[in-house]
Amino acid sequence: MNSPYPKTARLLRRLRARLKQRFSPSRLLRRSDGLVQLSEGGGGSEWVLARGLCAYTLLDGAAVPVAKRRAYAEMAIRRWSPFSDPGWHVEWVGQRAMVWAWSEDRVLASGEEEAPLVPPLRIVPESLLRGQAQAEGAELIALDEGVEGRIWRDHALVASAWWPQAPDAGEWSGLLRGAGMKPAPVPPPLAADRLNDRSWSRSESRNWGELASRHRSILAATGLALAAALVAVPLAGSLRLLAATSAVEGDIASQDESLQQILAARESAERDQAAIDALLALRPPAGQLQLLSTVIEAVPGSNWQMLEWRMPDPDTLEVDLRMPRPDPRALVEAFEQTGQFRDVGVELSRSADEIGVRASIVRRTPLDATDADQ
Repeated sequence: MNSPYPKTARLLRRLRARLKQRFSPSRLLRRSDGLVQLSEGGGGSEWVLARGLCAYTLLDGAAVPVAKRRAYAEMAIRRWSPFSDPGWHVEWVGQRAMVWAWSEDRVLASGEEEAPLVPPLRIVPESLLRGQAQAEGAELIALDEGVEGRIWRDHALVASAWWPQAPDAGEWSGLLRGAGMKPAPVPPPLAADRLNDRSWSRSESRNWGELASRHRSILAATGLALAAALVAVPLAGSLRLLAATSAVEGDIASQDESLQQILAARESAERDQAAIDALLALRPPAGQLQLLSTVIEAVPGSNWQMLEWRMPDPDTLEVDLRMPRPDPRALVEAFEQTGQFRDVGVELSRSADEIGVRASIVRRTPLDATDADQ
């Protein structure tokens, strides 16, 4: 009589594969020219974001308590980010945070005059899925688009740069100098690696390897004991396992239609939410009464006069003021501290008591307004 174990193992493998495909997210590569599907799943979508769409930095959180590091990283990223609408991914290595940031509008743009793309469940930078973490050194990694230069120190990525093609000696030496290393006459050879399923920042595999080497004899004895126990399992147990597997297969088949309806309804709701957000973005960033009140509170002192008020476009404010001995730096700081303006600039007039202020208006979200009130 044939043993039932091989058949049971095959059934369990197929069941595990079906469950993984159904409830794992679809993985797509977000390139500069659109989306490319990497794997198919039934639990939403996960994007692998091309390195060319990201900026990178390393934050030092040694002086920050562990409980406050998340808030510290968010504040530091918003100050550092070169984007006005940053999204980001953070990986902590000890007391340092490796940060990849990107523009939300750029990443979700469809490239056509249509609603933006539906946001995924999460975004993972391509850098985390290419190559492996190093203890020290410098390397060049081939990406789907372009090349990434990496500088490693103490198992952390201390510097990263992206080029559309392999860098020349000057570009490579510039990255090395920025990381405090000596320039090199030639860049290192370009390393090509496939896109991994898991991030190199996860250290589970290294930890398991260390445990295995340290307790090899115990693990070997445990393996022999488990093998003996599996051989001693009676046939009745195998039949019960087969029956349970068949019942699970039946439940999955009966729930398939209702699950697909739920997933379709969720995707439709996500598309509607994205369309609503796009329409709300068409509104002016702030009303003129609100801006006027903010300017009056921002201008220091009381012995001043507003000469002219202009808005050449909905996102820009220009104000001409008359005041005794105007201080350009104080005006710039006062306007920016309101949180309503950014990119503030001043222009002195021919008259010693006149000055012009030009600023970009910051779009305040409902959450920002709530925080300001508190």
